[in-house]
Amino acid sequence: MRTPDWWKDIKRISYVDPRWLVIWIAIYLTFLLLDILMPNFWGSALLKYLGIFLCIVYANQKYNKDYNLQLALLFTFLADTILVWTPHTLAGVYVFCFAQFMHLTRLTKLSQSALGIYALAISVFFALTITQGLQPIIAIATIYGLELICNLVMSIKNYRADRKSFRARCAFYGFTCFICCDMCVALRFLALNNIIPAIALPLTSFLVWVFYYPSQVLIANSSNLEPTRRTKFAKNKRIR
Repeated sequence: MRTPDWWKDIKRISYVDPRWLVIWIAIYLTFLLLDILMPNFWGSALLKYLGIFLCIVYANQKYNKDYNLQLALLFTFLADTILVWTPHTLAGVYVFCFAQFMHLTRLTKLSQSALGIYALAISVFFALTITQGLQPIIAIATIYGLELICNLVMSIKNYRADRKSFRARCAFYGFTCFICCDMCVALRFLALNNIIPAIALPLTSFLVWVFYYPSQVLIANSSNLEPTRRTKFAKNKRIR
């Protein structure tokens, strides 16, 4: 009987980083439980924030030559810092655009020098849409959404090109979770503005992090480069 691919993936990730796997699961289950039992407890937000920061630590240790991945995760952390701890939603989404761009550079192998050109282009586009009467948050969210869709498309393409690659599978699953998270964010926005029934607000707020944290853990494992640090198992068997 053929072993399912998802079971092979679970075995691979447990072999590669067993200690990190325990940390990821512990953080995930703890803040989900806190969100269910104590929805307004500040400790849940702090734990989520710590979880995103640890993704940067993990990528730096495991793939310290993958600067695009590390920059993408750093931009993500900065965006989360703004969105979680300040009321400046527009600035947070703006920084998220750079996170998505850095992911796009590594998925498409663009040069890092394109970052400056991108910063100028996004600023010009943003200014033009504002002068045409579009709400700032809608304008920047449109840019962000298009980038995220591009990253999902590229991750699907890379996954189809090499279905045996664990890291390509992580990118595909990661950006799929990312899309699901942002769909929940959009529904939450609609609920807050009474466009859809407000009864959907608690569920959508909960589901945002159900998808978001796994997306970052998976993406942190999606480097195209070889790991810098290897476990005993990885020394004996190459994990793709």
